[in-house]
Amino acid sequence: MALALRIVMLLALSAAAQADQFTRFGDLDVHYIALNSTSVPAAVAAEYDLERGETVALINIAGRRRGAEEGVTDPVPLTVEGTVQNLLGQTLTLRFREVKEPGAIYYLATTRFTDRETLRFQLTVTDQERGQSHALSFQKALWAQ
Repeated sequence: MALALRIVMLLALSAAAQADQFTRFGDLDVHYIALNSTSVPAAVAAEYDLERGETVALINIAGRRRGAEEGVTDPVPLTVEGTVQNLLGQTLTLRFREVKEPGAIYYLATTRFTDRETLRFQLTVTDQERGQSHALSFQKALWAQ
């Protein structure tokens, strides 16, 4: 099942890259995506103990360090902390969990939402290799599926 999760996460990161859903901090690119957890196949969600439901969002954060060779990046271990806020101002703390795969490290969290809700994410991402912390914020409109 490790291959299945890697495929799902690579698809999510591909979507993020195509939509420019990353923030650059020097040579560190932090990719981020929030999507409906039903996008993850049920078997993969069960294997990795991911909450899955039509009103459950999956947040995926990954750090990649750009090397000297163009287009070559390496995974970077991060510490990810933060909150999610809805438009009513209700705030919840996100609990990220690390998933390591060959050639990749992902930080995953879930949160609930109501149909057609826009969520605002306020994160602190710390590069464990260099000890540098960076603020990352984004918002995402989510629909029940």
